[in-house]
Parts: sequence; structure tokens; C-alpha cells
Amino acid sequence: MTDQSPRVSELAPIKLALVARKLQPKLALALSEPIAIVGMGLRLPGGADTPEAFWELLRNGKDALSPIPASRWNIDEYYDPTPGTPGKMYTRHGAFVRGVEDFDPQFFGISPREASRMDPHQRLLLEVTWEALERAGISATELKGSSTGVFVGMMNEDFSHLMTDATQIDLHTASGSGLSVAAGRLSYILGLQGPAMAVDAACSSSLVTVHLACQSLRTGECDLALAGGISLILSPLTSVVNCAMRMLSVKGRCSTFDASADGFVRGEGCGMLVLKRLSDAIAGRDPILALIRGSATNHSGQSSGLTVPNGNALAKVMRAALKAGGVEPEQLSYIEAHGTGTAIGDPIEMEALGRVFGPNRPRDEPLVVGSVKTNIGHTEGAAGVAGIIKVVLAMQHEEIPAHLNLETPNPNIRWEELPVTVPKSRRAWPRGPKRRIAGVTAFGFNGTNAHVLLEEAPAAEPRQAGGVPRAQVLTLSAKTAPALRELAQRYVEAFSSEAVRRAPFEDACFTANTGRAAFPHRVAIVASSYEEAGRRLTGFLREEETPGVRAGSGRQRPRLAFLFGGAETEPMGWGRRLFESEPVFRDAVLRCERALNRPLVSALFPREGEAASPLAPGLALPGMLALQCGLVHLWQAWGIEPSGVLGVGVGEYAAACSAGVFSWEDGMKLVAALGEQLERMPEGAELVVTEPERLEEVLGRFPEVSLVGIDGGGRGVISGERAPVEALRAELTRQGIRSESRGVPHAMSAAAWRSGRERVGAVARAVVHQRPRVPWISTLTGRVMEAPGAEYWLGQPGAASRLSAAMKALAEQSVGGYVELGLGAGLTALGRRVRPAPELSWFSSLRSEGDGRAELLDVFAGLIAAGADVAWPEFYRDQQHDKVVLPVICFQRSRYWFDPQPAPAPKRAAPALEILEGDPEALAKQLELIEQLSDEQAQALLESLKGAV
Repeated sequence: MTDQSPRVSELAPIKLALVARKLQPKLALALSEPIAIVGMGLRLPGGADTPEAFWELLRNGKDALSPIPASRWNIDEYYDPTPGTPGKMYTRHGAFVRGVEDFDPQFFGISPREASRMDPHQRLLLEVTWEALERAGISATELKGSSTGVFVGMMNEDFSHLMTDATQIDLHTASGSGLSVAAGRLSYILGLQGPAMAVDAACSSSLVTVHLACQSLRTGECDLALAGGISLILSPLTSVVNCAMRMLSVKGRCSTFDASADGFVRGEGCGMLVLKRLSDAIAGRDPILALIRGSATNHSGQSSGLTVPNGNALAKVMRAALKAGGVEPEQLSYIEAHGTGTAIGDPIEMEALGRVFGPNRPRDEPLVVGSVKTNIGHTEGAAGVAGIIKVVLAMQHEEIPAHLNLETPNPNIRWEELPVTVPKSRRAWPRGPKRRIAGVTAFGFNGTNAHVLLEEAPAAEPRQAGGVPRAQVLTLSAKTAPALRELAQRYVEAFSSEAVRRAPFEDACFTANTGRAAFPHRVAIVASSYEEAGRRLTGFLREEETPGVRAGSGRQRPRLAFLFGGAETEPMGWGRRLFESEPVFRDAVLRCERALNRPLVSALFPREGEAASPLAPGLALPGMLALQCGLVHLWQAWGIEPSGVLGVGVGEYAAACSAGVFSWEDGMKLVAALGEQLERMPEGAELVVTEPERLEEVLGRFPEVSLVGIDGGGRGVISGERAPVEALRAELTRQGIRSESRGVPHAMSAAAWRSGRERVGAVARAVVHQRPRVPWISTLTGRVMEAPGAEYWLGQPGAASRLSAAMKALAEQSVGGYVELGLGAGLTALGRRVRPAPELSWFSSLRSEGDGRAELLDVFAGLIAAGADVAWPEFYRDQQHDKVVLPVICFQRSRYWFDPQPAPAPKRAAPALEILEGDPEALAKQLELIEQLSDEQAQALLESLKGAV
């Protein structure tokens, strides 16, 4: 709307109605966008706890029917084979989900007591929804505060039937039961703020929820929707009611469309779909499993009975779904029928299908019709979503499963006239030039009908083959150590499967890293392929020391310190791979080069094979700072922030920049001034000391030497004029401290260092110094710097006594991890000697001149395992990855069940009363026995009778 257009609120209602009428065709087009199914979670009978397991059941033509388990109720107390027997059921069979008594309440932050009062419908919905989100590559914790909608279909409240003792009612009873709470608890646990509703539309409930979720997405009410349904069989009462209505099969089989069909068999199940608008799913590179093209719902109105379907209404709802999706009837090739297996319902449904989809259909291309109820029974509130999941799996595997229990076609169905066929065996359903579209139908005994149209997922565009495999980081996490080990085993198995290996390895890592919540128990590995990742996870499971594997149980985010070494190592060549592969690192280094105003990158990273001479201090020191700048920016971009910083020698400048004392550009000015001044001074001598932490008293007597850095082995580098350096060496030898001279160019004398610092001080006067944003521990003072100024840079480069004090002051910041940002691992080696506590973690960002990226990822993996939070979106910035369906979290379940109080045992009659009970003949014999009693025995008998009464 332009600025000249009136606001909607300014329009009179009659004018607004006119505008809406004119815009209705455009609105209808906008509301026809397909909805993508990007994730599915389920628990269905027959051990079908995953879509893969469910497909195996369907493909193998199995049914999941079994005798009613004793854990539900004692069937012998309720069974009577004669239909119509009051209070009895004439069936002994059903299809059941295993383990409904078990739950993992701690995973969802629920107390054990509340868990035992929760309807298993709620508990199972939580688990299945979490799994569906993970299979969609969506981190559940990232949805907090979002407008995600929750739509749950339910119709049974069996759990409340178990609560027969009012004394067991407590504060969790109300929230633990009730249909509405099932959807509300889902939104509460996940922190969702979109629409949330439980829908009871009888057996069409879950198909209605899918319809409502699609409407909500298309109108923009929500951007992500969770839609599905659930039904559990916990009490015998509903089955007794169904038998009273003659709805259940006497023979215990769903024989849909068969002449012997005599009703359905009750089944349990839970299914949840994760839905997005197609445009959003494409933009998010989500795993699109199938599309929902259209949907509709209506009521049967008046028919031959409230519970009898109306063929005209069924045909009407199918046509409405076709119109909503812009689909022609002849485009459909398969229908997942409601198919309850009743003598009345089956012919009515099949006639409606023929009426809608038959007129323009070639006789040689009949509509294939099947029903999943022949496999898993009638899952009632979950029936519709179970049918959707079956169709999605059939499209993915390009095969229609067999429809079971069809031996003699129902004679009341006009098979010769209707263009339909029921597959008695598996049949191919390949992707081809014609789009595969299917319909799913449901109708409830309350008269509510629903129909949903599904279309195959768009064909995936072929991915460009990558170059040489690059190292990737893969993170797995769980709330407990056993759950982590179980998850790792699942990944080992998945990485050897063809289904996962079809996707690039980096896509699998991207999904595992970004599409899962981060929990305390973690393992992070660095690998370049599925094979390598599988080997390293296997090493973790065997508790072997495996390169590239970092594991930990960081129960809280660690406080980290950044450590910056000096310029004692030639920076040329270090970080080349990071500069080539990481835009954040590259931009930071180039930013430093611009501040230096002279070529730096070409000096740091000479071309392959190009002869290069050592760098003079005027480039070496700025080059070191530029590399440290790149590392700081890269770590921070990935979410790794310091809680304290410390620098040694020239590393003090990087520490000051990292703490925000001044900008990196100003830091380059200071370091460049120091380097240029050092180049003009005569060379001195250097001494490498094995244990610099023992120099506290010694260096105090040698003011002409300075500790200018820590080398890659954690040894101190002493610089000064040759005579005082040699005198220091002799003293160290006398005290048993090992040292050796090192001949290197530009070993600076104390005079050179003083001159350089004076030059830096002069330049620093023009630089504005800020208070540090994070604690900056100075190795010049050994204390936390509060308000540094230009005069700070006039002091000595460093002293051993102050370095030890600085490390101690850093420890007082409650730091639990140390990350070295420089060349080599010198400060890491020194720190481990100074603070050998096993609970501390030490990491060095660049340990060698090799592949800096692989080394950095190994450090990154260690930080993740230690509990660090990661900014995955920035880690994957400017990268395109598709989401992959991967193993889901492993719940650690235990039994949490509402056990009704046993009924009080009837008082047992005393022996004397038993004597006086029975038929007349038995009573006469008892009286004869009484006559034989003595007076004392008779008196005892009387006393016992008083106690019994």
C-alpha cells in the first residue's frame, strides 16, 4: 500500500468488504501455496518407532495386531465372545505401541511425580514432536518465542478412566489430563507462541489438524506448524462401548473392502508432521519429504444415522480439496482410504471415490486404493496422520505397499464399474514425467469428514561435486552420558547406510551442528568423510585415545581466557589455510594490512615455491598482530568470547586490542612503530630458558635483559646485549635451570627495546585508551589493568615474576579454559606447568605451519566438548548446505505410571462363620459337629463370632 492509499483502519466496513471482494481472486492464489512436509515423527504398532521401521513393516506386508497385553487390563475379566453381553467385549486383539508406561521426564524438565500423573498421550507427544523436529533439522530450543503453531488431534481420554480413587488427586491431576493440555504442554515446553489447539473430530481428528495447520500457514498466522494426532488404548471402557455399538471386528482383523469385513480392530499410534510454506522450506534448504497441495473438511449432515458416512458429503469434501489445491481429479494415482472395514462404510467410501475421480479416468489407469488400517488397525485420533505418513513413505520409496486381508472383494462395491483397484501385493510407483499426487481420506463417527492431497517432493537439483574433502567438525550432545553413547552408536550405523551417504558429508555435519539442541554431555570430532567420522566415533565408544575426538560433560558454559604470545616465532606461512578458507579471518588480516599502509599479506603468505627470506621486525611484528587479530575475530564470530586476556611481550598489544582498550588499527600503529625502531638498532643476543617460571628472583638482578616472549615449547626467550645475557646464563646454570643460546637475527638488546618502547609511547599519546571491556591482566604489572594510558607502553617488555603473578591474577577470574592465539603452543605448555589442575582446559589455535583450519577445528571441537556456546549461523556464513535426515536424540526412559490404589480386601470370615455357611445339607452336618464340641470349645467359638461380626 502506497502512502497515498488509505489505511485499512480508515475504510468504512462496506468499502472494506468491496475491496476484499475485488481482491478475492488474488487472495485465493496466495492461499494456494503448497505446504512442505519437512519432518515426520511417529510411534506406531509393530515396533514402528521411526519412519524407516514403519516402512519395513508396510513393505513386508506385515500386520501389527496382537492380543491385548496384560499391562493394559486383564482381558479375561472383560472378554465374552457373545456380542451384546453387557459390560463385556467380544474381541481380544488390538495393535499396540510398546513402552507407553515409560518416559524420560528429566529431558523435558518435568519432575518424576508430575510425570506419573501425566496422561501418556502428553508424554508421547513430547517425544515424537522432538524427534520430528530433529528429523527436520530444526533445533527445538531455537523455536522459543516463535509463532510456531501446534495442532493435535485426539479423541480418547482413557487415562482419566484409571483414576478411580479421589484421594490420589493432586495439583498435577488437572494439567496431567484433558485434551486441551496436550497441545498446550507442547507449546509450553518448547516456548512456542503460535496457535495451540487440540481437536476432537473423532476418527478424522488428525487429518483436520493438518488442514487447520495449512490454513494457519497460508494466512501467515504461523511460519512453522506441528500437526498430527495421537490415540492410546489405556482403559477397557472404550472398547466395551465400541463392542456395544458393534463397531469392532469379531474375527480380530481389519478386512477393508473384503466381503468378510465385520468392523475394525483398535490400534494405537502417534504421528507428528513438521510443516512449512514451500517457499520458506526452499529458502531454508529443508528436507522436503512431500507437499500438501490442498485440504478440506466438512460434515455429513443428515444421513441414515449419526455414525454412518454420507457419500455425497464425502464426494463434496474431496472436490473441495481438489479445488483448494488446483488439482484435477485425473491427476491422482493413489488414494489412502479411511477404510474402516465395515459392511456399510466401505461401499459408501468407494462409491464416493468413483464419483469424484472416475469420470475422466482411463480404464487402463485405475485409481489405486489402499488402507493402512489393514496393517496397524484403526488408530482413531491418529488415523489420518498415519495415512499421510504411509503415502509420503510410498512416494519416497517409489512403491505402493500391499493392502492386506483382501480375499473376496465386497460384493456391495461395484468393482466392474468403478475405475479403482486395490493392490494385493507391492506395486511400483516410480517418479516420472507425470507428478505423483495422492489423496488421504478420513471420516469420523461424529460425521466430520476430511481430505488431504499430497504431491511428491520437487526433484532435488544435482549438487556440484566438491573438490578435495575438507575437514569438518561434527557435534553430538545428550543430557546424560549413556544417551550420548547410544546416540554415537546410532551415528556410526547411519554413516554406513546408503540413505545418509547420498548426501555430502559436510551437509550431515551442518545438520547435526545446527539442527539439534546443545546438551551438556558432548562429543565433537574433526573428520573429512563418513568413513573417518565413523572410525573416530567408534574410538570414542571404545574409550580409546583417538585423534580428532574431543569429549566432555560441560554442564555450564566455561569462562575462557585468551592468551597472546610474543613475536619470537617467524610468522611467515602461518595461517595460510585460514586466510584462504575463512572470510572472517581474511577480512581481519586485510583490515590490518590497510592500517599498516604497506604490503603485508604477500609477505606473510608468499606464493607456493617462491623463495622467501626471514621477515624484518617492521613486518614480522605487524604480521604477528594481524594473525592474532584474524584469530580473535574468527573465534568471536564462532561464539567464543573471552572472560579475560593476557599477553606476553609483543602479545600485550594484541591483548589490549582484544580487551577493547583501543582498535586493532591503533594496535597496528603501535606495533609498526616498535618494529621500525627495532630494525634500526644493533643486534643483541637471545637465551632460551627451559623453565621461565623459575626466573622470579634471577631477572631482578639482571636489569639489562628482558623476557620478550614464550617459544613454541613453553620456554622463555630472554633478549639483551651479549655480555649480560651470558652472565645470566652462567647464573642459571649454577641454579640448575637449563638454558641455551640462540643465534637469530634481530635479537634485541635492552637498549634497543627501551628505544622501541619510547617510540611506541610517543605514538600511543595520540591514541585514545578505553577502559577494558573484559579483564586485561598485564604481564608488566601482574595485575588487572583498570585505566591504561600511553605511559603503560614505556615499561619493560616483561619479567618472569610478573608473568607468574599475571597467571595467578587470571586464575582469580574463575577461568576454566585457556585459548592461545599466536604461533605454536608456548603459553599452553607453560600454563600447564604453572596450573596443572586436571579440570582446566588448554587450547592453542595454531600449533604448526600446516593446515591451520584443521588445527583450529580441533581446538574448536575441544571448546565445544568443554561446553562452549557456538554461533553456528556465523560459522556457516556464506556456505550453502542442505539439511539431511539424521539419527535423533535417545531418550532414557523409566516407568512412570499412575498405579490405582488396590481395592481394600474383603474381610475374611472367621473359621466359625465358614462353619455356619453353605447349603442346608452342609449346614446340618456343621450342626452335628457343633453338638460334639465341649463347653470350653463352644465358648471359644462364640468369642470368635463376636470378633468377626
